[in-house]
Amino acid sequence: MAYKKSGETRGRILEAAASLFEERGYYDTSMGDIAREAGIGRASVYYHFEDKERVARALFDSITEQLHAAAARALGEDGDVLLKTLIDYLLLFKHIALNKATQAVYYDLVHFADYDKVNIERLKNSYFRDAKRLAAAYGGSIDDKHLVASILTSDAFAKALFKGILKGSLDFSLEEAMDYFCRHVILCEIRIPEAEYQAKLAEAFRICEGILIE
Repeated sequence: MAYKKSGETRGRILEAAASLFEERGYYDTSMGDIAREAGIGRASVYYHFEDKERVARALFDSITEQLHAAAARALGEDGDVLLKTLIDYLLLFKHIALNKATQAVYYDLVHFADYDKVNIERLKNSYFRDAKRLAAAYGGSIDDKHLVASILTSDAFAKALFKGILKGSLDFSLEEAMDYFCRHVILCEIRIPEAEYQAKLAEAFRICEGILIE
């Protein structure tokens, strides 16, 4: 019972943080604000999280897990690899890069270029787990060295692209941004027939419209 109550309190903290980060932004929200929004004492917040950054990272991880689960439910782990890759990226951009509740972590606190080998290995087995399968499906291959290069550069490319949209210096819709990213990152590495790419991209948008993230 105590474990369940502790889990419920943690959930309330993350819900409160998500609401405040979206309304005020990460940097203008304090731990005291989160405690008040959650309806609990500051000590309870600090019991679960050492500081605000830990709260933000936990919220980021929670939403990311939901996105992975949603993509898996939509197609299954062994579904069409190109469509699954497009859905993964589209959900990431829509619910992480353009989400005010997660922007501080995405843009300011997570930098793949700063990761050590252990964390790069974790990314190869999680976010980028389908990269080699996607290349093989279209007659290509990616060795570990080039996969790491892709991880580092695609992260920087996506952040620059979407930060430009948020700052108003780039007048792109989500559809235009997704297409630009794919053509300069995914299609740059793998030769996918144009008609197939266009059809799969349209299908990815259609499927993602029906995916709701709480």
